[in-house]
Amino acid sequence: MKVEDFIARFRAAAFDDAEPLFWSDEEIVSYLNEAVQEACERANLIEDRSMPLALVPGQDTYHLHPSVFEIKRLTFRGRPLSEASVEELDCDAPGWELRSGEPRCFIFEQASGVLPPRVRLVPTPVTAEAAGLTVYRGALKPLSEDISSAQPEIPVRFHERLLDWVMHRAYLKQDSDTFDPNKAATSMALFVQAFGERPDANVQRKQRDRRTPIVHCNW
Repeated sequence: MKVEDFIARFRAAAFDDAEPLFWSDEEIVSYLNEAVQEACERANLIEDRSMPLALVPGQDTYHLHPSVFEIKRLTFRGRPLSEASVEELDCDAPGWELRSGEPRCFIFEQASGVLPPRVRLVPTPVTAEAAGLTVYRGALKPLSEDISSAQPEIPVRFHERLLDWVMHRAYLKQDSDTFDPNKAATSMALFVQAFGERPDANVQRKQRDRRTPIVHCNW
């Protein structure tokens, strides 16, 4: 579905096709951008292998594209690296921050404030090589009402269900003619049914920290 199709479908479903309009095209497309991001984070819809990591000798931390929210796989010389946490390394490999050599594991740092997502390699690499990187990410570029022929990056079969989020957000607009918490809740339930609950970042971090230790300190 194109942006113009989403706008038309929304207006038909919300009976918002006569002047004065309750929602602008800009508002509808902003909700659509939210829907794409929410769907990607809930269901890992975009898996991207096209972001290789160029390693620099002596540099352990690398910024990732802002759209990245999870690393699925990271390899060095064809060997998968295990994901670790600061807490795990402090426990199992004291002095890990001072070590250099062939990377054996990585720490993923989600975006925070103005900082983009980052990945930290352990030990710090000493050679200029490319590491293989597979990530789950959101859309690279937001959709715009000015480019009506553009389509969401996610597979077409999921486009229809994006409207559920758009309806959910639209019915939460604080206006006597638009606010309808019951309709908003119904639309949200349909969206969750299609894409699942939103992952909790704190829960994900705690789950990583509780993993069975797999990092060996005999470097």
